[in-house]
Amino acid sequence: MAETPTPPSGKFPSSIPYIIGNEAAERFNYYGLRAILATFMIQQFYNPTGSTDPAVVQVAEATANAKTHDFVAMVYLLPMFGGMIADWFWGKYKTIFRLSLVYALGSTLVALSVDNEQMFLASLMLIAVGAGGIKPCVSANVGDQFDESNKHLISRAFDAFYFSINAGSVLSILLIPYLKAEYGPRVAFGVPAIAMLIAVFFFWAGRNKYRRIPPPKYDSNKMVILVTAFLSLLVSYLYFDKVKHMGVGPVLGTWAVAIIALAFIFKKQWFAKPGNFVGINLYALTKGGFGAAAKEYGDEAVEGIRSVWRVLAVFIFIPVFWALWDQSQSEWVVQATKMDLNWLGITWQAEQISFVNAAFILAFIPLFSFGLYPALEKMGIRVTPLRKIGAGFVLTALSFVIVAIVQGWIDAGERPNISWQIFAFVVLTAGEVLISITGLEYAYTQSPPSMKSTIMACWLLTVTLGNLLVSVIQTNISNGGFFAQFHGADFFWLFTGICFATAFLFMVVSPRIKERSYVGN
Repeated sequence: MAETPTPPSGKFPSSIPYIIGNEAAERFNYYGLRAILATFMIQQFYNPTGSTDPAVVQVAEATANAKTHDFVAMVYLLPMFGGMIADWFWGKYKTIFRLSLVYALGSTLVALSVDNEQMFLASLMLIAVGAGGIKPCVSANVGDQFDESNKHLISRAFDAFYFSINAGSVLSILLIPYLKAEYGPRVAFGVPAIAMLIAVFFFWAGRNKYRRIPPPKYDSNKMVILVTAFLSLLVSYLYFDKVKHMGVGPVLGTWAVAIIALAFIFKKQWFAKPGNFVGINLYALTKGGFGAAAKEYGDEAVEGIRSVWRVLAVFIFIPVFWALWDQSQSEWVVQATKMDLNWLGITWQAEQISFVNAAFILAFIPLFSFGLYPALEKMGIRVTPLRKIGAGFVLTALSFVIVAIVQGWIDAGERPNISWQIFAFVVLTAGEVLISITGLEYAYTQSPPSMKSTIMACWLLTVTLGNLLVSVIQTNISNGGFFAQFHGADFFWLFTGICFATAFLFMVVSPRIKERSYVGN
């Protein structure tokens, strides 16, 4: 008779409620601010007189949307620095606490600078530093609270953690636009700032309960990498965005060139461990390919590098998804201001409509996992991650077909009901489940253990690149450039075409991408 395993005896970590309380308040802050950001900047800074002149409206909306996408791009770029700081120097607790203070300061200054455009935008960058810096640390900190005695409870903690994210975001998307309409922007931005201060307090209150994983011994080589990378980004940002007012496109382009130059100037520090991803690729490039590299570093190490490149081959396409998805939080909000907002007997604020995205996500995840995918498998249709992503691109493009048609009605002087945009959200959310969740799974399973953190950082960078694409186009429109001809419905048709083209290319390329799972090995 088989021996019955002894059940684990560990208790649920007492630190988890503090982390969850912190996350709920922080997400309330971020999504509340994000919900009203584009419409506020249009009304306050770029079209304060409420002009209906089409040329004025186009420039105002393009400028506000470009600034919004600049902000999101920076939020998802800066996690690489937060991850380096936590893993190399401070550890997760100090990184989260210290950068949360920066986050809270930026949120407070946003509320105090609603009448000053330059101060307002500078405050947003403080939020980007704080929000981006803590992003790679928070969920990892949840996992750090468990050991062998209680690891069987970790899924319960993550369930509560992700519930807090959705609860905080839905509540803020519904509440903050109402506060903006009834009490003005200072209160609307002030309440999320208070929420962020509460988030910091929650996290600090549990300081003696956290299980902390200490960072490794100080390494001067890593400090050189961090300082050169961050200072080059800061200089690029101050010059191209604050002096030249060119947006984050030139900032990130210049920074990428600077990083390559600095890597070779400080090559002793940047390439201190030649057996890493960069070192092995450089060896293969200069010594005769991956076959030569395998003789030097071993077949398994080189196969891991090849796996990373296969994952990155998929990631090349993902920024297009984020370029469209993130418009649902800005361009779609602007569109909603021109629609009939009466739905279910309630007159909604335009900024509130995106709450349906979170609601549909909660409904679609079990529907797809336990209904659609098994049904397709029974029909003989093999459901693979790459096929899911391809289908997700098609659905994302179809959601933009809907909003483009709606915008055409608006251009013709009609006022369509908001239910049409909600229908677009249903389609977009289905695409999100197929691409975003599947992409995270693919990134984890297809990358070797030594590269999983790097690959997750690359996944976050796809959000930055997607928002960068929209920012560059919107900045060009606001400056009267080539893309200014894509106004009204044509703007959405432009992105519809980009997404359908991406879907086609992905379906051509993806069958040629070899898959290898690194889970359980």
